[in-house]
Amino acid sequence: SAPAQPTVTQPPPQTQRQQQQQQQPQHTDAAATSAGASSGTRDYTEVPKEMDQQFEKLDTDSALRPTIIKPSETWTKKAQKALLASATTSTLRSDEQKAEKDAAFDLLDALTKSGALPLTHASLHVVVAATHCFDKTVTETVVQDNMNPIEKV
Repeated sequence: SAPAQPTVTQPPPQTQRQQQQQQQPQHTDAAATSAGASSGTRDYTEVPKEMDQQFEKLDTDSALRPTIIKPSETWTKKAQKALLASATTSTLRSDEQKAEKDAAFDLLDALTKSGALPLTHASLHVVVAATHCFDKTVTETVVQDNMNPIEKV
């Protein structure tokens, strides 16, 4: 009689694996954004308050302070009239800045049909700053306190 052949189980064919993967639920950002304003949104006006709470909790020396960023009175604008045209530079004062900002928001309003169309591939940049204050200079900390100030930071 012939010797018994060992039983070998082979993995399912590629098409079966793909079907199994497709049946598993997939979590994407699109699913989170389609949920609306429930859990996927973030109030960026709360970021400074959250930072202050973390500073109070983690900064034992109270060396971190919030920083107010104030843009200058005049801005420099670089623009091109057409794609192949050379760039022009102009200076914007506060009234011109307001007009440019209003024009940008009008364009955004028109592109999104007053908010009816979502901006799925847009990004928002938020700048938040904090200042680390020192009681002494680096030299004074090293010489007088015999301490490495970098270790503290």
